[in-house]
Amino acid sequence: MIKIGFPRDFSQLKALFPEKEKERDLYITAEDTEISQLLGVVRFIYKDNKVDIFEMIMVYRGDQYLVVFDGMIRTLLAKMAEEGCTIVSIHDVNEEFKKYFIDHEFIEESEVLMHRDFPGEFFKLCPGCRENK
Repeated sequence: MIKIGFPRDFSQLKALFPEKEKERDLYITAEDTEISQLLGVVRFIYKDNKVDIFEMIMVYRGDQYLVVFDGMIRTLLAKMAEEGCTIVSIHDVNEEFKKYFIDHEFIEESEVLMHRDFPGEFFKLCPGCRENK
């Protein structure tokens, strides 16, 4: 089973983020609970109505790694929307994940990918649901 959540203990992440200053940042992780293996992690901070994502590391590279990645991003953005955030910026995005964000209507601004209404993009009704309203 895959568990996506916000870890309370940084020790599990220290090997991926050895820099002391990163201990104070926030993280969301995906873990395979059956084998206690970390699958991916996203490092971020938020303030006011903006989320800044600084690093996205996918340890897991199996067939479904983009599904796991999508689950982490959607879980993070759902929590941030609950906190009143509407803007998200992705710093230093690699080419592998750039297409994912561009497909979700992010635009490039000053070397970051930005979305100014991510709840509207990530949590909109599917076409079939919209027709039934």
